[in-house]
Amino acid sequence: ASFTYPGETNPIIDSVNLSVEPGTVLAVVGPSGAGKSTLVDLILGILDVAEGQVEISGMHPLDAAKKWPGGIAYVPQDVLIANGTIRENISLGYPEAEISDTQILYALNRCALGEYLAGLPFGINSIVGERGARLSGGQRQRIGIARALLTNPKILVMDEATSSLDAQTEDNIAKAVNGAKENSLVIVVAHRLATVRRADLVIYLENGAIKA
Repeated sequence: ASFTYPGETNPIIDSVNLSVEPGTVLAVVGPSGAGKSTLVDLILGILDVAEGQVEISGMHPLDAAKKWPGGIAYVPQDVLIANGTIRENISLGYPEAEISDTQILYALNRCALGEYLAGLPFGINSIVGERGARLSGGQRQRIGIARALLTNPKILVMDEATSSLDAQTEDNIAKAVNGAKENSLVIVVAHRLATVRRADLVIYLENGAIKA
């Protein structure tokens, strides 16, 4: 597959040929401007390729997302936090009655937020403030990761999602993600070695092409 942004002459993704099976943690590394985030956007169906095709289980990514709600999850580098409770932020996009407290707590514990919750008088019903003002940057990011893990997705895409975390927390989350892969596919875009050292496959992207 190839992709060129409108008004540009050089492709940002240049003849990338990649097939990844479930049960794999794939790490995408490379210098800034290599096309890592664009590759993620193509996989998610946010962008459409100019040449070639991107398929998830034989269909367009957006069609796959519609067929299996919650089956594809994405964590960006900067997580959106809404003004409301922790519970509301974890279950964002789902009817409240469909998500149990047990599911919420399990997702939060996997992201090393159990100790933080224990110190809150209202637990998961605590208010986070406008744009998560009552949370630290790391806590906001972990809530975003917990939100993605809530539905036990078959494809989990993390684009620099742990870059704001300390090394120990990042490693704990990497273990949780790695343990959750089972029959799922995890795609991690990262710079730091700690993020990718547990990967099954690492691709090095440079100038839009897979170099190694």
